[in-house]
Amino acid sequence: MGFKNILVPYDNSEHANNALKEAINMASENPEATIHVVEVVAPPQDLVYSSINQTGFGMGVSVVAKGDFAKVVEERNAEQDKELQETIADVVEGFPGTLTAEVVFGIYTIETIIETAKHYDCDLIVMGSRGLGAIRGAIGSVSYGVLRSAEIPVLVVK
Repeated sequence: MGFKNILVPYDNSEHANNALKEAINMASENPEATIHVVEVVAPPQDLVYSSINQTGFGMGVSVVAKGDFAKVVEERNAEQDKELQETIADVVEGFPGTLTAEVVFGIYTIETIIETAKHYDCDLIVMGSRGLGAIRGAIGSVSYGVLRSAEIPVLVVK
């Protein structure tokens, strides 16, 4: 089965690089294939002052003017996208299909990866695993969580 729309969660680890190389290898024979490389990061907490950050209670108050908040987040996201693209440039060089690389904000990594795959209508997720073993991996592994929860095939690469 040829996969044409692949999501690769990326965290700049050796395992993520291996997963990206595997996705490229799988999709290289199809010039119409698309690979979406995404780095999941927490929303920019330094832009929001919140008593939650201080005491565990309360509502957030932005330290950036309301009118400027979206612009500041967009600029920061563009910078992070560029850094990700530069980080993977050597690995993806020569890939004949379409490749996107972006940073996505998410609080829950597993859910963010799954929702991003749905957003792009991906037919496969290829991701790295740290190789924690069956018990430790089942308790807190992101790859295990995605494998267990995704509705599309997931290839876990060490």
